[in-house]
Amino acid sequence: MYRKTNMRPLTLALAATGILGLIPLAHAGVTAQTRSARVRHKTNQQSIAVGEVSSNVVTQSAYAQHTPELPKQKHIFKSGISSKVLGRKEIEAAGPGAGGAQMLNFAPGVSTLASYGTGAAKAQISIDGIKQGWGNPKGSEAAHSIAISFDGIPMNNPATGLWQSPQVNQPSMIQGIHVTYGPGNPENRWYNNIGGGIDFVPIQPTNKPGASIGMSYGSNDFKNIHFDVRTGNFDGFSAVLAGGVSSGNSFLGVPSGTSLLSPSGVVLPSNSYAWFFKIRKRFRRGDDSFGAYLAKGSAYKPYDIPVSAASGTTINGFNNTTGKPIPGPLYSQQTSGFYNAVPYKIDSNSTWMFYNKLNVDIGAATWLHNDIWYRYGHRLHNRYVSYAVGAPNTNEYNDPHSETYGDKLWFDSKLPYNKLGFGGYFIKSRDNSKNAFYSQYAPYYATRFVPNDKYRSDFLDVTDVAAFFQDKIHPISSVDITPGVRVEQFQMNYTPFTTETFPESSQLYPKGNQAILPTDSRSLSAVEPSVNISWRPIHHLALFAGYSEAYQTPAFGGGGGPFQAIPASSLSLEKGQNYQAGFKVHVAHDGYLHHFLFSANWYFTRFSNQYLPITLTNGDVINADGTSDYEGVNIYAVDNPLYWLHTFANLSFQKAYFSNYTVKGKSYDGLPVANVPDATFNIGAYTKSFVDGILLEPRIWVQYTGPQSLYDSITKSPSATAKLPSYTLLNLALHSKIPMHMAYFRNVGVDVDLLNVLGNRYNSYEYISSGGTYGPNTKGDLIGLPGAPRTFYVSLTANF
Repeated sequence: MYRKTNMRPLTLALAATGILGLIPLAHAGVTAQTRSARVRHKTNQQSIAVGEVSSNVVTQSAYAQHTPELPKQKHIFKSGISSKVLGRKEIEAAGPGAGGAQMLNFAPGVSTLASYGTGAAKAQISIDGIKQGWGNPKGSEAAHSIAISFDGIPMNNPATGLWQSPQVNQPSMIQGIHVTYGPGNPENRWYNNIGGGIDFVPIQPTNKPGASIGMSYGSNDFKNIHFDVRTGNFDGFSAVLAGGVSSGNSFLGVPSGTSLLSPSGVVLPSNSYAWFFKIRKRFRRGDDSFGAYLAKGSAYKPYDIPVSAASGTTINGFNNTTGKPIPGPLYSQQTSGFYNAVPYKIDSNSTWMFYNKLNVDIGAATWLHNDIWYRYGHRLHNRYVSYAVGAPNTNEYNDPHSETYGDKLWFDSKLPYNKLGFGGYFIKSRDNSKNAFYSQYAPYYATRFVPNDKYRSDFLDVTDVAAFFQDKIHPISSVDITPGVRVEQFQMNYTPFTTETFPESSQLYPKGNQAILPTDSRSLSAVEPSVNISWRPIHHLALFAGYSEAYQTPAFGGGGGPFQAIPASSLSLEKGQNYQAGFKVHVAHDGYLHHFLFSANWYFTRFSNQYLPITLTNGDVINADGTSDYEGVNIYAVDNPLYWLHTFANLSFQKAYFSNYTVKGKSYDGLPVANVPDATFNIGAYTKSFVDGILLEPRIWVQYTGPQSLYDSITKSPSATAKLPSYTLLNLALHSKIPMHMAYFRNVGVDVDLLNVLGNRYNSYEYISSGGTYGPNTKGDLIGLPGAPRTFYVSLTANF
């Protein structure tokens, strides 16, 4: 018997998803799948065991508290801002070896640049073209303008604004990821939300006890073991303990015969770990929780690879005195191997943090919330070899660290026709910029304690105080208007400590001291208005629009940067202005639509007063400034059209360019922003079925990354014409669950993931060389780094 279907929401949804079909995607090599008009009958016992598949809906336990970490689809639908929640299915698509950057691949407008196959190595991410994190790309214009949080607690270093992806390296412990575009509402904004915000939400304490333990093995000797234990509810207390350890080699090898050998020989190894603990106490009028998190990732970073051998550079480097290549086999993707790279340095990034989250119903329809936290961050970059043989800065020991503590107190008060949110936070941070360039070889014989080249070790103390107010007004049930304002003040105090850290070098090599300026301070403040509107003219359709502003401090730390070479009096806050407009369609259950959510929006962001430092090969910094504009369209859709089928699609078009860009007094207005794809697209389908009592989940998904402009190291600006070619990746997986008819033993999961099935060879980024890194003969050459080749993983998980 056919099931009667309400055609209005189905027609509306088909019209929305039809936009994806109307957009020409032939260049991506992707053909949209058609949906058959099969009838959804009532299920038997087997199909009930499969259950409804939820795309962006996380397990119910995530909401078993007064302040959910991840918004439900209906909340996203009614919101006046653009956002996306990545659930477990999208996170799993990145593979068991993924780090925090790769987990974000399936949010529209998000792009990642990574040089490794594991999450232990640092990577760079961007939201709508605005970047965060230090990866390999040249010309990344101080990527520190996206706020990153873990369980709602900020992870960015307030002095630099930076976050490194190895700080989140175990996908097994991440329950979901909430991505917001633009500054958003004042209540949820931190100190660098110009490009948006990303909240990694770990698995939470649950009402019922449970546990899992798993292991994975994959390409390049990747190994991982992880676990989680959930106590369940005991007299209002519940806790979770989770952790994981990984190791593996880069998909890049060391060219045979090179004299620039890695300490590890012919491979480039990596390792990472993460541990998480959280305990929550529920009481009649609220809850209180304590959390602790520790993570570290370390990886051997390779040099980039010349695309062609035209310049004659070799795998043994070049003579720093003569500028001529040292004899040996030619070094390029064409000659020494597409996946062979000369070793460069060891990158290590770690963090540990603990926090308390309190939520109390204080009466009069008002909730009090208070988050208090402490975080320690450490970065170590140890360069042990230079491509310029005999250079005075063969070695680099970059050893900065930061300490941050803060408290955020705010209230939510529900009134008859509006909901008020007001409060503020206090954040105190100290950052040390310690770095030493030296050569341990003749004739210098220097050490990291007595460097002979450039060195620094200065402190920046940042106090960030903010107060905010927002009012979600709903004069009628179908309209929400949320005006808001935040007032923020930054107090920065700079203390040079280089002479005290390197007393001998200050006497022997005084010109190397990068702390040129004396002790100084600077106080900067800003007012950030915003307004977001959502109108739902019919039940399943929402129209939204908004404007928001955000400010941040320029990044501190690099040699020759703010306070160290740029006077405090010349500093100003960087400013972001974001406009959004679009529509959303949401259908919870109707006909073939189940947990259906479609969102399409236009955005424009102006990023002004930017400090754009350009770090040269020898450690010198060129101080540039400018304004960049970002405009585009983001579209995504998720649905479970049948109880055994989950589908998703994400599409973005974006244009990023400098409306003002000045380097050493020379204008480069109108140039594109480097390393921003003009389009990204991915589409996937996951199915479920029973075979002899075993639940099988075949999966297929495709990723497309469009062309992106290159950085030109000769002009110290993006190239007006040169672009990295687009690439497309096909991925397959088969996940399964085998029931175990034993007490307390639920099932065993056996998963096989195959990424880049066709083995496409592509570069994840390229730039134009100035000849500084690889010798003067390479000036004008293309330098690049390959993306991951065909990669497989096999995983085994026991669930209790």
